[in-house]
Amino acid sequence: MQKILINVEGGEKRIAVLKNNALEDFSLERTDNRKIVGNVYRGKVDNVIPGMQAAFVNIGLEKNAFLHSSDVLDSEACQELLDEEIEPFPQNGNKSSSGKIENLIKKDKDILVQVVKDQIGSKGARITTNISLPGRYLVLMPNSAKSGISRKISNKEERTRLRSVLSELKIPKGMGIIIRTVGGGEETKKFKRDLKYLLGEWKRIRRRNIISKTPACLHKELDIVLKTLRDVMADDIDEILIDDKREFRVVKRFVSIIYPEARDKVKFYDGREPMFDRFGIESEISKALSRKVWLRCGGSIVIDRTEALTTIDVNTSKHVGSKSLEDTVHRTNMEAAEEIALQLKLRNIGGIIIIDFIDMKSRRNQKAVLRKLEEFLKKDRAKTSISAISPLGLVEMTRQRVKESWIEDMYEACKCCSGKGVIKNSITISLEIIRNTRRILGKSKIQKLKILCNPEIAKKLEHYRDLKMLERKARVEIEITGDYNKNFEEVIYCDPNGKEIDLKRL
Repeated sequence: MQKILINVEGGEKRIAVLKNNALEDFSLERTDNRKIVGNVYRGKVDNVIPGMQAAFVNIGLEKNAFLHSSDVLDSEACQELLDEEIEPFPQNGNKSSSGKIENLIKKDKDILVQVVKDQIGSKGARITTNISLPGRYLVLMPNSAKSGISRKISNKEERTRLRSVLSELKIPKGMGIIIRTVGGGEETKKFKRDLKYLLGEWKRIRRRNIISKTPACLHKELDIVLKTLRDVMADDIDEILIDDKREFRVVKRFVSIIYPEARDKVKFYDGREPMFDRFGIESEISKALSRKVWLRCGGSIVIDRTEALTTIDVNTSKHVGSKSLEDTVHRTNMEAAEEIALQLKLRNIGGIIIIDFIDMKSRRNQKAVLRKLEEFLKKDRAKTSISAISPLGLVEMTRQRVKESWIEDMYEACKCCSGKGVIKNSITISLEIIRNTRRILGKSKIQKLKILCNPEIAKKLEHYRDLKMLERKARVEIEITGDYNKNFEEVIYCDPNGKEIDLKRL
């Protein structure tokens, strides 16, 4: 049994997909931080860098977007937008560009591009010139005459039928389409209806492109709610619950267009208990925000993210087992493999991932754990690549990163530790203050030095004789003031007039 729960509150939309009452997928979007993947822009080439084989394009955002030479013309980057693997369907059309970036586009040129990756951290959005417009059953590629069928449709007879469907569709010359996974088993008339809608969208984009000034957004992808419904709606969805009347009307109308058979499955939730509390979603979200996640057996996994990669450590913790050490470790690793696949999906963790399973002596058990991990990763729409367990018990894998994790929308770097996760202790800070004071007094001729710091640090400094000795030796008054507005590591040094002393210039 599958449900889709949609919660709207305070400018935030949250979507939870449940399978047998267990959280299968989760995403959120805030009105002030809407994602731009799928948006189509008219942009201006700001800079071409041959050394990187890339160009930076102004599409009207805070940071210029990144366009690699491989994404110019018939790029493969559009496939990342689909979250599906595509098997090419032979057809005459555009050939993939392999030329140098300086020969493909020129500075100050206006170009039509689509965002395939959101801005992540300090990196600007990644764009492609190969536009892809996803519908319910098809994806239209106006700049590429290649057509194809999703590889996830594995039945040979069905693939043969869909090839004949492709030949029946009136695809304009120079364009291509892809049949999405949900198109398996569907009637030809649904594909025709979808194609008509997508061609209309492309016509509207071209019209806006003619009348718009550069830079301009010509097409916006659906918001997170409608996009999720478009991509996951299927016959096995039993119910769609929405707790906001306005959103309920929007969803009802949208489902009636793209999937009329499911119109009656859309229901308004008016229960007294908050919907996410009733179905246990809030507790699952809290779990996904925790560094440590407990397993049913009593073991645990610890997830740590860095700039370069994500590490996941598996521990037996409270699980002591009953048969043998190998059995205890094997059971913990098996549960961990399932939970890791779920957490990667829920947290939308991408890039390089290192998993430290507990060491197992049995080669058979090692293979079983790896098969378990691969089995549950298949449920993930993001592409993954996984290696065998190394002699150290490590598994290296990668997961497609298209956008930042929704966790990034809920958290910001700690102002005290600057994202390090640790801060200096009071002794370290106190000794640094003494050393900095000695530097200031040795390189300046001030008569009084004011030190502003956290009250706990100020109290600690009262027990250090070194400052008193510095006062007497340099014949300088040192005034230490505790300020509750200062975080634990923050220390300000001022001259008698209250002007801050810049330690870097000493």
